[in-house]
Amino acid sequence: MNTKWLFRKVRVGLRMEIVLNIAILVVASLLLIGFTILKVSENQILEQKISEGHILLSSLLRGIATLQGDKWYQDPTLSRILIGFTQLREVEGIWIVGKDLRPLIIRGKGGRYVADLRKAMAQGRGEVRLESRGTLWWSFYRRLILTAPLTRKGEVIGGVQVSFSLADVTDRLVVFRRLVLILIIVDSLVLVTFGSFLLARAVVNPLKRLVEVAQRIRGGELDQRAQIEYENEIGELAKAFNQMVERLAEKQRDLETTIKKLKEAQQELLLSEKLASVGRLAAGVAHEIGNPLTSVLGHTEILRKKLKNDKSLLDLVERTRKETERINRIIKDLLQFSRPPTSQIEDIDVNKVIQDSLALVTVQKGFKKIDVDLSLGDGLPPIRGNSDQLQQVLVNMLMNSADAMPQGGSIFIRTKQEDDWVTISIRDTGEGIPAENLEKIFDPFYTTKSPEKGTGLGLSISLKIIEDFGGKIKVNSEQGKGAEFTIYLKKGSG
Repeated sequence: MNTKWLFRKVRVGLRMEIVLNIAILVVASLLLIGFTILKVSENQILEQKISEGHILLSSLLRGIATLQGDKWYQDPTLSRILIGFTQLREVEGIWIVGKDLRPLIIRGKGGRYVADLRKAMAQGRGEVRLESRGTLWWSFYRRLILTAPLTRKGEVIGGVQVSFSLADVTDRLVVFRRLVLILIIVDSLVLVTFGSFLLARAVVNPLKRLVEVAQRIRGGELDQRAQIEYENEIGELAKAFNQMVERLAEKQRDLETTIKKLKEAQQELLLSEKLASVGRLAAGVAHEIGNPLTSVLGHTEILRKKLKNDKSLLDLVERTRKETERINRIIKDLLQFSRPPTSQIEDIDVNKVIQDSLALVTVQKGFKKIDVDLSLGDGLPPIRGNSDQLQQVLVNMLMNSADAMPQGGSIFIRTKQEDDWVTISIRDTGEGIPAENLEKIFDPFYTTKSPEKGTGLGLSISLKIIEDFGGKIKVNSEQGKGAEFTIYLKKGSG
């Protein structure tokens, strides 16, 4: 039976599919076995019945053979023999014919088969016929008809045909068939139940657990693994599944790392392009504004000397001078940002530059309430750069940290070697940087300080200097928990 079409149309679980297939196989096998047993038993019963009929027919033929004369069929002895014979329960009728097939004696009922008589008389041997109806599986037998020739002294003088009832055979076969069907049903239920249980335990349940693990992995839980419960094909499948998941997790980690690096490279590229564009713009603006500002500063100085007795006007001139100087300072920063001064690149000692930078900033007013925790790595290789420019970067970052802690705090400075890099870490306990501002802090003119404290170019210039050294700057911060700037510098040849 082909059930493939059924499973295509109806969603059937593996357990049910196994149960259905086992049931089909078991029932088909038991039906075949039952049919074979029925047919063998049926043939044995019929052969026994035919054998018994031949015995009775032989006794009848011996009795007829003792009769004398041409009118033997009218002998009273034959009548007595036939009366006793027909009184047997299984005998339904007797038909005796002469040599010319003319009926001589008819007793009881039953079929009359002249062709069987003619054949038996012609060949000198008996014939057997079964009257039945029904199907191959469920047959009902009505009569057994035995035909034999009548001979005397080697000469055929007629023929006899005896009809036996097979009602008792049919009753026995019906009972036997019912018993076989009951046994098939019971055996099928037992075999399907226990077979399904054993297969579910050995196959379905491990596969079901494997599917559950696969679904959790599909949901992103790549730490899940299948349990290896058996040392067979199911166990090999679980091992292969676990190896596949491990490779998948490894590929995902590699992909995440690659994506992170790509994002960092993209941000650095965008920032570099932005800085380059602003630098070119700043250079042009600075040149155009620089000369007029110098003239304005000179004029304010002349006015300040001439109006030294007029305090109100002198105050206005002084304010003008200070604002002009602030503009001039911004212009200088722009020029430095757009074209950093060309300095000699050489091997420098990072730890020494840090100590020199601290010596400059710790005397500042903003550092009086700040503790500096300095931990410098031993045996660090020199880096390729310029000590003055690196000092400018460090001073800028240290002053930024101090500005972030107006009420005091701590600054932690660490240096160490990481592969081909020498790193400088500057961490403070200040206000921190909001997450939404982390991508903006290196943008030119971006600042959260008041105008008199900063122009927003310090970190932009610092990043450009470090990139010119072949390095990079990374920042980590959480608002309210301080900020950490890490400078990566390529180690030198020393």
